[in-house]
Order: sequence, then structure tokens, then C-alpha cells
Amino acid sequence: MAAALPSIRRGPVARPPATVRSWCRLGLVTVLVLALSGCGVRFLYNRLDWLIPWYLSDYMELSARQEALFDARLEAYLDWHRRDQLPQYAAFLEQVAQQVEQGLDREQIAAIEARTGELAQTLVDRMLEDLIQLLGTVNDRQVEQLFQQLEEDNREYRQEYVDLSADEQRQQRLRDVIRYAERWTGPLTAEQEARLGEWADRFALMGPEVERARLAWQYELRRILEMRGQPEVYAAAFRSLIANPDIGYTPELDAKLAHNSELVVDLYLELDETLTPRQRRHMVDKLRDYAEDFRILSRQ
Repeated sequence: MAAALPSIRRGPVARPPATVRSWCRLGLVTVLVLALSGCGVRFLYNRLDWLIPWYLSDYMELSARQEALFDARLEAYLDWHRRDQLPQYAAFLEQVAQQVEQGLDREQIAAIEARTGELAQTLVDRMLEDLIQLLGTVNDRQVEQLFQQLEEDNREYRQEYVDLSADEQRQQRLRDVIRYAERWTGPLTAEQEARLGEWADRFALMGPEVERARLAWQYELRRILEMRGQPEVYAAAFRSLIANPDIGYTPELDAKLAHNSELVVDLYLELDETLTPRQRRHMVDKLRDYAEDFRILSRQ
């Protein structure tokens, strides 16, 4: 069941999405998110060469020279990803399918989350220097474009995770988790939905804390972009920023993250125990279908 629900450990949920999530999504969009999106993996993957620039254009209008640099680096990146990473994704999903077939335990869930984090970090490491170089070429107008869009992202986050009442947030979270789980299992039973409802009630809401961390991270990013006239200083500061995503975290946020992480693992185990044979087969088949998609894509 670990493959069926979103992780809420440090990286995916709590890291201020600011630009790590927005810009590094240029790479992370090619991870298992493709499989989890409910869309055709092969269809989307073979169109990343125009999907990624389309996404980037929401944040910044590039000059002709920047577009040429970006396109060249993206082509090399996608070729590397297809040949080097996709076979690893296929092997990983096959392994998860075997474990789900037998029933997951806490140690296996921890290993799945750790491996997912390793795969994601590999993408960030591979694209970091290209990202540093590209952002080092931006002008003041482009910086303003970037932060105007980030502020729009912040407003959307605030509306969804800060302004809504606690009851509304829990109901939305419950709907999202049910929809997400059912992509993997098919329809849930009444007992399973009830367990998800209990989980949503125990989940520690952390919208304001994460919002403050987002803003702190974005403030640091803007400060670093102002250094781009000193290339070596700028590059070192940017690497440090990416390596330290916990900027703006408070003890309260850390405590809520630890609490919620344990809740998610408990939920994985509870749901795994309640899977019907039909649900388990549905999940195993889906994992293996995605593994086969990745194998085919890696050979194209």
C-alpha cells in the first residue's frame, strides 16, 4: 500500500515548494509522478520535450539565448533519464509489486520511501548545475516575473491550507486520499473509507507553519539570485540552498512532521491488512504495468 498513498516525510510535503518544487519539477516530473498521475505514462513521457518548457513559461519568459541553452541541456537530461533512470524505476516497481503481493511490513515501507527519495535526489543532483547556470543568466525583469508567479503560488497555497477551516481541510484531505488510493486499489470498502476518515481526523494540520517555511525559503532564493553578478559566490550559495531545504522550519513544524509521518506508515499497514484479493491483484497489476511502460520507454 506504500505505493498507493503520498508520502508526508520531509521532502514531498514539508519542503517549501517555492522554487525547489517548482523549478526542480522540470526533473521530478519524470519520476513516478507520471505513473501516479493517472495519465498514460508513455504518452506523457514522450512529450516531455515540450511539456517541460510549457511549464517553465509560467514562471519566466526566456530570451532566445536562454531558450537555446535550456533546450540543449533538456535534451541531454532527458536522454540520460531515459537510458539511466527508467530501468531503475522499472526494477524498483517490480520489487514493490512483489512485496505488495505478499503483504507489506513496516521495514519494507521504510525501504520503499528511502528508495523513492534516492531516485528523486538523483534527479535533483543531475540537473542542479544546469539550473544554477540558467538562473545565473536571468535579468532583473525575469527575477520579478519569477517571484510574481511564486507569490501567486503562495496565494493558492494559503487559500487551500491556511484560510480554509480545519474541518474543510480535513474533508478535502480525506477526499484526495480516497481518490488517490482508489487509483491503485479500485473501489474501497466502507471499512477502509472509515479508517481513512479516522486518519484524517488525527492528521496534524500544518498549513501556517509550512507557509512560513515557504516564504523563508523564497526570501533566501531572492537573496541568492541578487549575487549572480559574482558567479562563484552565487553558485556556492545556490548549492547550499538546495542542500538545506529546511530553512524556515520551526520545532513545531518538525514535531507535526514526525507525528504525521508515523500516521502515514500506520495507515499503510492498516490498509494493506484490509486489502481484498481483488484489490491486491489490482495494485500488483498496476505496478507491473507501469514497470513495463518504463522498460519500453527506456528502449525507445
